Amino acid sequence: MRMRVALVYVGQPESELRPVMSPPIGPQLLGSLLLEHGADVELFDSRLQPADRLLAAIDDFDPRLVGFSYLSPNADEAVTLAHAVRGPGRVVIAGGVHASIHTEATVATGAFDCVVRREGESAVLDLYDRVVAGEALPPIVEGTAWPDVDALPPYADFDCYRGVYASSDAYRPVYLQLGRGCPMQCTFCELPNRSVFEPPRRRFRTVERVMAELHEYVRRWGVDFVTIADPIATLNLPLLMGVVRRMDAELPHVGLMFNGHVNRFSPALAECLGEAQAGRDREGQRITVWFGFESGSQRLLEFMRKRTTVADGVAVAELCRQHDVQVGANLLLGVPTETDEDYAAHHAFMDTIAPTFPNPNILNPLPGTEMYDYCAARGLLRDPDDYSIWRDTDIAARGEGPVLGIDYERVLATYRRYREQPEPDPEPRYRSWASDD
Repeated sequence: MRMRVALVYVGQPESELRPVMSPPIGPQLLGSLLLEHGADVELFDSRLQPADRLLAAIDDFDPRLVGFSYLSPNADEAVTLAHAVRGPGRVVIAGGVHASIHTEATVATGAFDCVVRREGESAVLDLYDRVVAGEALPPIVEGTAWPDVDALPPYADFDCYRGVYASSDAYRPVYLQLGRGCPMQCTFCELPNRSVFEPPRRRFRTVERVMAELHEYVRRWGVDFVTIADPIATLNLPLLMGVVRRMDAELPHVGLMFNGHVNRFSPALAECLGEAQAGRDREGQRITVWFGFESGSQRLLEFMRKRTTVADGVAVAELCRQHDVQVGANLLLGVPTETDEDYAAHHAFMDTIAPTFPNPNILNPLPGTEMYDYCAARGLLRDPDDYSIWRDTDIAARGEGPVLGIDYERVLATYRRYREQPEPDPEPRYRSWASDD
């Protein structure tokens, strides 16, 4: 029996100019696996159309199974949409980071028949088979890790995102994964939550499979820019350098961007990236490495458990500069305990590294993180149940921010100092990737 499945992504727009910059990995990957499994699948994205049109499109497709994927800031919107798509004979499920952390609360909304925790690939195939067989679903399913990430299929050519590429008049980006698992323990991130997520088993793909997938997207969609979506793409330096060298030899017109870690960035990688950049100069493309520096204050780095030093951050930025590699610098503002001295250190650090793309972010402690627990235990959360994104404009309009005791005038002044800094690159085509979230 071939059953219809709708996978719905509910998220924040990645750009004020375009509704979607890069289609998300999760729904595309799950949908592709379900297609291989025999399902009739369509993807839907809340960012591409108003809610009424989105619901009408889902109803027109008339799926038997509907899966929702979303993060904490969009939880309320996702629950509202899930209630709206419910109907006789229709099964609605949820998954993702928020659903994994707030599983019981997600079940309690009454919007979902089943909630998947952790990784969803194996779970969604099992749930599909259960629905086809007419079995009742349990309220909670514990997802298990996909055994071989190198065997995952490339994304299918779904109608939902085909138009995003076809209408592009700037660049055509795609997200790729090299592997899964992050060993870091940063206090503001959900991934170190070992009560929810399994300890990281670093699972990597091969250069051959990554390049085969990329060639498919270049052929199909005219992709000319790749974002490696791993939390830290530099965990496996031989793999990353292998992909960079192959891209340099085979796809010199395709730009590249990824997240690096200060402790996992070497002179050999910088040299490899520099050689690849030299080949892209002729094509007008760039290579950018984003670093979660987060702070120029060593005290705050230790408070956030970044396991790095300010001096190391300066060193990797200089390595990139020497090899003509663009640097994106994430800076986290509004952190509990911060002082004037910490902000002076921020400014000294940013002046020293002179990043191509300074990217200040205002902290909103996320549920399931140690930072959230720290703030909650001390009564510092303005609203413990508010998971929305506090943008600089929201804070300025309200005269307050998500964490009590923070000098938000200082936060906003610093945020705007870096947001309004002129771009060194005369054609910064990729800056919008660095979201305000």
